[in-house]
Amino acid sequence: MRDRPRIQDLAGAVLAGGETEDLLDLMLRSARTDLRARSAVLVMPLDREAWAIEMVDGPDAPSLLGEQVPSAHPIGVALEHADADALERIETFAVGAESCRAMLAVIDAAEHGTGLLGVLRPEGSEEFSAADRERLDALAGLVGLTLRVPTLQADSEIDDERGRIARDLHDLAIQELFAVGMELEGLVDSLGSPDVTPSKARIRSSVAVSVQGVENAVAQIRLIVQSLRRERAEATLTEQLRREVGLATAGLGFVPSLRLPPHPAEMDAELPPEIADDVVAVVRECLANAARHAHATAVAVSVSVFSEGVDRVVQVNVSDNGRGIDPTVRRRSGLANMSSRARRHSGWVDAITLEPGTMISWRVTLPVA
Repeated sequence: MRDRPRIQDLAGAVLAGGETEDLLDLMLRSARTDLRARSAVLVMPLDREAWAIEMVDGPDAPSLLGEQVPSAHPIGVALEHADADALERIETFAVGAESCRAMLAVIDAAEHGTGLLGVLRPEGSEEFSAADRERLDALAGLVGLTLRVPTLQADSEIDDERGRIARDLHDLAIQELFAVGMELEGLVDSLGSPDVTPSKARIRSSVAVSVQGVENAVAQIRLIVQSLRRERAEATLTEQLRREVGLATAGLGFVPSLRLPPHPAEMDAELPPEIADDVVAVVRECLANAARHAHATAVAVSVSVFSEGVDRVVQVNVSDNGRGIDPTVRRRSGLANMSSRARRHSGWVDAITLEPGTMISWRVTLPVA
C-alpha cells in the first residue's frame, strides 16, 4: 500500500487541469487498486428520476456500464436526498445475479448533481476497514472536484480579466488623471498665494495641460470599454474549426481531415453565434472522444450548410476508422451533451456504425432569417 498515490498528489493532478474523463479514469483506477476491490464504479444522475452507472474500472464493466439505478432503489433514495449516511449503510451491490460486497461514498458535484463512487469486492471477501472508508471518501471528494474544475477555471479566467482591467485603469487612465490633479493643485496654490500671482500665460498653459490630460484619460477609458465590448472569440467559425482540428493532432497522432462548404465565409455569416458555438463544441467533443477511445488512424470532419424543404440546415459529420463505440453505454458526456445541444435548435444527433469505425452525425435547423 506504500506505493499508492497520495491524496495530495491526486488533488494536484486535478487542480493542474486536463481532460475530465482522463482524471475520472485515474480516480476510479486508484479506488479499485488502493482498496483491493474487484471493480470501482461511478454513478451519476441520468435525469430527475434515475441514475446511471457511467464508468467502471474492473472486470465488471461489461455487465454494469450503462445500467440504470431508479429512484425507488435504496441507492436511488439515498442519492435523491443526498443522504451520505444512508449510502454508507448499503453494503451490497448487484452485479448480474451476483451480490457483491460494496462500499459507497456520496459525490457532491454541485450543478452536476449528486452521485456516488463505489468499490466492489466478491461476496465473502474481507470487510472494508475504517481506513478504507476514509480513503474512499477522500477519492469521492476529488471526483466531485474534478467535475467542478471547469467551472472553477472559468471563475479564475474572470478573476484574471478583472485583474487586467484594474491594471489598465491604474496604469493608463488613473495615472493620467492623477497628473491632471497635481497640475491643477499647483495652479490653485499659486492663485491662493498673496506673494505670487501667476500670469495669464501660466494659467492658460496649466489649464491646457489639464484639459489634454483629461482627454487622454477619457481616450484610455474608451479603449478599455471597447476592449470589453469586443467578443473574446473574434475568430470566425471557419477559423475556430481549423484551430480545433489543429489542436486535436497532438492527441490523435495525425492530422484529421476537414471539409467545409465551397465558400466558408458564407457559412460564417449565416450561422447565428449560438449555433456556431455548438458546432465548434460538437467537433471538439468528437475529436476528443476519437483521441481517447477510438484508437483510429484516420478521422474526417465535415461541416455543411444546405436547404431542406423550406429550412436551412447545418450538419456536422465526424467519422473515424477506429474500434467503434458500445451502443449500450449511457454516459453524461459525449452523445448526451451533443444531443442536448441539438435539441435546443430542433435537431438531433446519431451514432452510425461503420466498417470499421463510427460516424457521429449532428444536425440542426437554422432559425428563419
